[in-house]
Formats: sequence, C-alpha cells, structure tokens
Amino acid sequence: MHNSIKFLTALSAFILLSACSPSGEDKTSNNETMQDKKINTPVVVEDTKATMNNDYPYAFEKVADNTWVMHGPRELPNPENKGFMNNPGLVITSAGLVVVDPGSTVHVGEHVLNEIKKISSEPVVAVFNTHIHGDHWLANQAIKAAYPDVKIYGHPKMLAAVEDGEGDNWVNIMDTLTEGASKGTIVVAPNNTTDNEDIIKVGNTQFKTHHYGVAHTKTDIMIEVVEESVMFLGDNVLALRIPRTSDGTFMGNINTVNTALESTATIFVPGHGPTGDRAMVEKYLGYLTLIYEAAQQAFEDDLDSSDVLSITTETTAEYKDWPGYAELIGPQGAQAYGEVEASEF
Repeated sequence: MHNSIKFLTALSAFILLSACSPSGEDKTSNNETMQDKKINTPVVVEDTKATMNNDYPYAFEKVADNTWVMHGPRELPNPENKGFMNNPGLVITSAGLVVVDPGSTVHVGEHVLNEIKKISSEPVVAVFNTHIHGDHWLANQAIKAAYPDVKIYGHPKMLAAVEDGEGDNWVNIMDTLTEGASKGTIVVAPNNTTDNEDIIKVGNTQFKTHHYGVAHTKTDIMIEVVEESVMFLGDNVLALRIPRTSDGTFMGNINTVNTALESTATIFVPGHGPTGDRAMVEKYLGYLTLIYEAAQQAFEDDLDSSDVLSITTETTAEYKDWPGYAELIGPQGAQAYGEVEASEF
C-alpha cells in the first residue's frame, strides 16, 4: 500500500511536466523551435549533426570543440519517443568519452550510444547524472551494459534517494507514460559520488561539479567542463519553458543559478530546451526572481498566498507564452509565498 501511494504521488508530480513539454505541440527539435520563435538569445550550436534515422530522429549537435548535445523533444514521454525528453551530453577526452544525463529508458540509452558511435569509436568511460528525476538517468542501464567498467557519478543524496526506492518509482512512471514502450528498463544507479567543488579529471579534461544545496531538487549537480567553457546545468535551468519547482526551492534555485553565472563558462546546457549563452540563463533566472519577489511583496503587504497571482500576472507577462505558464504561475506563487513565510520564522 505504501509503495502504491509513493508511486501515485510521484506520477502526479511528473505529470506536471506536461506543462513544460505539452503533447499538443509539434514534435520538432528545440533548435528548430527557437528559430521559429525568433528568440533573441542565440543558440550556441554549430550546424553540425550526426545523421538522423527516421525511427528515432534525434542526433547530437556540436556546441564546443569536443562537446556535443542531443536536444530532446518537447513533448511528454510517450510511446513514439520511448520516453525521451532531456538533453544528453557527450564530451570527448583523451582517455575516452564522457556522457552527461544519457536519458530516460534503456531504449533511449541504446539510441544515444548509436549516435555516439557516429561521432567517435572510443569507449564511454564516465557518466554524470545531474539529479534524481529519472527522465535524465534511467538510460544508465544501456551505458553500463555496453561498458561494464564505466564510472557513473551522482550526488550522494541522489544515491540515497535511489536506495529509498525513487529509481523504481521512475521506472514505473516511464512505463505508464510510454504505455509500455520503456519495458525492459531497470534501475542502474550511480556507482560513484561527487559533490561541490570536486574536480574529476578524465584524460586531458577536467569536470568540476557544483552543488549548492536544494535547488531544483536536493540531489542536483552541475557539471562544468573546464577546458571547453561548457556547463551542464541539469534542471536548475530550463530554456523556453516554465519549470517544475515542487521538489526544490525558489531561493535555492536562484542562488544556484547565480553561482553558475559566476563561473567562466560561456556555453550553458539546460536540462531541457536549446543550449545557449549567459543571456539564456539570465532569462530563466529572471522568471524565478520575479515569482519570489512577488511573494515577498504579498507577504510584506499582509496579503494571502492566493494574492501573489495578481502580482505575477503583471510582472511575468514576458513569459506568458512559455509552455506551462498558465498552469503553474498560480501554484508557484503559492509555493514561493510559503518559502517567504517560513524564512520569517
């Protein structure tokens, strides 16, 4: 009974991602979507793609000299995309390949590996998982099957969450949302831990991990590829979509993003959406900040949490076309109000 309740709770939370990846949208790549919307922030992606296949039309795009990103689709996990919705990363080092967030199911992971082989025949020697949400890491299974000695890194709190059953919950979520297309996926957790300011050297490349407490979740790490001036942000930053915030805190997320901007990175890879520069990150930070400031104003004016919405509707109008805005602007204002209220006691 307890496991059923945990599953239903997790499923309800994941369904909120429909606001970030609505199934009613065209199934185009994020890069195409950004061009269609004529967003001013440039996408830092070269016009270099591995050959796509018709059955699984997602390929890696080169974003730096030795760094590639496969920008996932915008819609929710479903039978057609086999659960794929994130941005797997690939870094080529002198000692082998490093993958960041390989995806959501074993089938997605197999596709990622197939696309990797079009870029390099070197083995995958390391994987980084940015946080506990399974749409980013359940594809570890495919990587581990192909490269049994691979080191998979995650934050200690992520490993603890997997041990507590969150991995199994995410397997069930993916099975439900893909209507069984993810069948065969099992939990393969990180086998190494990494925390704030750790530097993991793989050949000629340094991977610096950043963790600043609760942000998008309590398990987040961001991975800075030092020599490439690239930072993988996980879901601490999304591009062109309203975030799901219920597993984190606004101030924690704001502080984490501000710290990321203090780095020397110039290319930023969000957990979902197109890769961009500092302006993309600052735009997302602006949304989080406006929500929290509205909650502060409501609290100081002795208003209720429900009154935050009237403020944010005006202050965040520039974000109203981002997927999920209408559904989440109210609940997020209430969440931020609760955080402001708690900070006073």
